[in-house]
Amino acid sequence: MRQTLFTTVSAGALALAGAASAQEVTLQFWDNQQTESGLSQFQQEAVDRFTEENPDIAVEVTTIPYPEYQQRLLTAVQGGNAPDIATLDQIWVGAFAAAGAVADLTAMAEEAGLTRDGFFGGAWDSAVVDGALYGIPFNVDVWQFSFYNAALLEAAGVDPESLTTFEGLRAAAEAMTGDGQFGVGLFGHRGEDTVAVVNSFIFSNGGAVLAEDGSCALNEAPAVEALTYLQDLAQFAPDGILNASSGSMRELFLNGSLAVEFWPALEQPTLQQSEIDWGFVNGTAPEGMTPVGTFGGWNLAVFESSENKEAAWKFIEFMTREDVNGDVVDLIPANVAAAEDFLAANRDGPDRIMEHLSNAQARPLSPRYLEVAEAQMTLYQDVFSGADVQEAADEACAAIDALN
Repeated sequence: MRQTLFTTVSAGALALAGAASAQEVTLQFWDNQQTESGLSQFQQEAVDRFTEENPDIAVEVTTIPYPEYQQRLLTAVQGGNAPDIATLDQIWVGAFAAAGAVADLTAMAEEAGLTRDGFFGGAWDSAVVDGALYGIPFNVDVWQFSFYNAALLEAAGVDPESLTTFEGLRAAAEAMTGDGQFGVGLFGHRGEDTVAVVNSFIFSNGGAVLAEDGSCALNEAPAVEALTYLQDLAQFAPDGILNASSGSMRELFLNGSLAVEFWPALEQPTLQQSEIDWGFVNGTAPEGMTPVGTFGGWNLAVFESSENKEAAWKFIEFMTREDVNGDVVDLIPANVAAAEDFLAANRDGPDRIMEHLSNAQARPLSPRYLEVAEAQMTLYQDVFSGADVQEAADEACAAIDALN
């Protein structure tokens, strides 16, 4: 009896020891809250799959609503309580890298064979600061695709492909405006969706927000030309443009009073459930030029203070792997191979979306990005208010250059 009891206790002790050794590392992973209840199905399934493959690593997920997320991360870094890993909005990477808060992943990526070629180039570039890699692209989308109401275009005799040129979009917008109907869903509130859409018109005209030396380029000819074009196009948009958002335009599009709206591919699931006969084209550029969208999305970063960088890197490798990435994102996988399968299964026009993703550009990687964006928002509101475009752009550039 004693021998049996001793054997049972010993086996139990060994089992406990084995369980302890199987959970040697616990990673703290912070992510943008994707559902009202917190952890989404995608996030939970990702963690479950990872721990099955790596039983010695546990992952605790904290989800935070987007409006609070950046400040919570900053507070955690300042207080010495940063997570091991977090998703970072592309526009935050410059500031976290400049502060030394996130780890340089260049050597780890090279050793693992992860390169720019395996991801969308613009998304990869959003994680590179001064030649060093501070994140791995996780999910992406592009602002903007031009979604259109096919019935309204047909009634006005508009060819959808004409929407891809500055000239064609203006003519179509004029033809489809009147009697309570609006041609284009331009919006100009002080939000990042405004910045991303206006940037896409600037990029498509060969312009930039910041030059390679970090100075403001918004007052140079390509940007000024694009802004002048949008100022003219605004006459075919709904009233109240300075307070309107992309969400406002969605409502008008869904009720059938808006012919063209500017949104990322994320809009498709909503449209697929609507009764609108819709389609889309890849942005808008001058005749003979290729439309260039503005990248949006998230990167996975490891914090410099983490004591578990090796385990954190395993988690990043897993989350961005071709056979996993498409199953654990709510946008489009940043892994190109995973994106091809994801788009074929979940989006209309997957080849067109892939083309636009491949052409898209990241927003500036300035460590003062939020202040740069504020100056852009002021500029874009001035433009939509009818200000002299060159003068408004000069003022914006003076404010941006003063940040350096």
